[in-house]
Amino acid sequence: MSAPSSVRESDPVLDALDGILAAARENIVSWVGVMERVEAIREQRRQGIAYTQMQIMSTTPPIIDTVSRNQERLGAAAATLRRALAHTLFAEGMSHADIGRIFGVSRQRVGMLLRNEAEPADDADDSDRDDAGHAEAAD
Repeated sequence: MSAPSSVRESDPVLDALDGILAAARENIVSWVGVMERVEAIREQRRQGIAYTQMQIMSTTPPIIDTVSRNQERLGAAAATLRRALAHTLFAEGMSHADIGRIFGVSRQRVGMLLRNEAEPADDADDSDRDDAGHAEAAD
C-alpha cells in the first residue's frame, strides 16, 4: 500500500466526509423541530387532550416524515462515503477482500461498490451476512 505523496486538490473521501457533516447539520436542525413537537404533544397529553384532538399529522412536516427524511439523508451520505473510501483504498493497493473485512462485507460487495452499483437503503447488504447478522468471511 502506498501513502499519498501529497494531498490532491480533489479528495473524494474528504468530499464525502463533508457530505456527512452537511447531512448531520441538516439533521440537527430537523431533530430540534421534532423534539419541540414531541414536547408539545407531551404537554397536551398532560392536559388530558386526546390524540385525535391534537392534529398530530397536520404538523409540517409530520414527525414520522422528518425521521424518515433524516435517515435517508444520512444513508445517502454514508453510501457516498463507502463508495469513495472503497475506491481510494483500492487505488492505494488494498484488495477487495481486505476492504471487505474493513467494511464488514464480502469481497463481491466491494466489487459492487467499486463498480458504483446502487447500494441498498441500509448500511449493509444482507446477502453479506449470515443468519446471526455477522459478516460472512471474505474469500
